[in-house]
Amino acid sequence: MIERHRGLLRIAFVVYAIVLFVATHKPGVDVNIVPGIRLDLFIHAAAFGTWTFLLGLTGWLGDISRPGRVLVLASVGVIHAVADESSQALPIFDRVFDLRDMAANAGGVLCASVLAHAFARTLTRREADRP
Repeated sequence: MIERHRGLLRIAFVVYAIVLFVATHKPGVDVNIVPGIRLDLFIHAAAFGTWTFLLGLTGWLGDISRPGRVLVLASVGVIHAVADESSQALPIFDRVFDLRDMAANAGGVLCASVLAHAFARTLTRREADRP
């Protein structure tokens, strides 16, 4: 099933990756509207989780239904999360590096890697069970 939609998934991933980069590097964004709650950490986890899930479905990193491939997906996602957060410290972006943001990014990546793996395994099994 995923194979039929690879082209659209790849386009969706590239568009999402560009939007995420712009969103994480745009200065002056404040989403913490509830005093005492770092709402942005949930947004970071969800945003980088979505990035990772979409990347896994593109097939660019191989068959993520295989356990070894899901480790590759998680590794690539964490490296991307670290690079994204670190690049915000560059003066041209007028942003700051935040270790908690990076931890939330990595947490989202790890959760999404497991979910993408489970999703791909489920689809693989369903296709194998079809007559």
